[in-house]
Amino acid sequence: MDPTAVAGAGLFILAMGEVPNYYAGILPSWMTIRRFAADERDADTLRWGMAAASTFTLLVGAGASMLAHSWWPLVGTVTLAIFLCAGYEWAIRNPHEDATPINQQDVTGPRVLP
Repeated sequence: MDPTAVAGAGLFILAMGEVPNYYAGILPSWMTIRRFAADERDADTLRWGMAAASTFTLLVGAGASMLAHSWWPLVGTVTLAIFLCAGYEWAIRNPHEDATPINQQDVTGPRVLP
């Protein structure tokens, strides 16, 4: 097997593996977003977080592509970023029916879920 192809495949895998870390480090989970029903101000903040994570994603994808002499790491990381951003946007637009904004939670005692 061609060593350049193996190195390119390895860089593709490493770059793809890093992408979720950027989103998880900046943003809450999809479940948390849906549970707390973000208001417009929070939704804007979440979208800025998606933009920041996407910027880091582009950087790691471009860097891996330069080292691999191949577009595939960039294509892969951008594809994964689109999937993750779509999931975050879906979570913002589809809160759980019983969701309450986090700043309006009842903190007088433990919450018993149905």
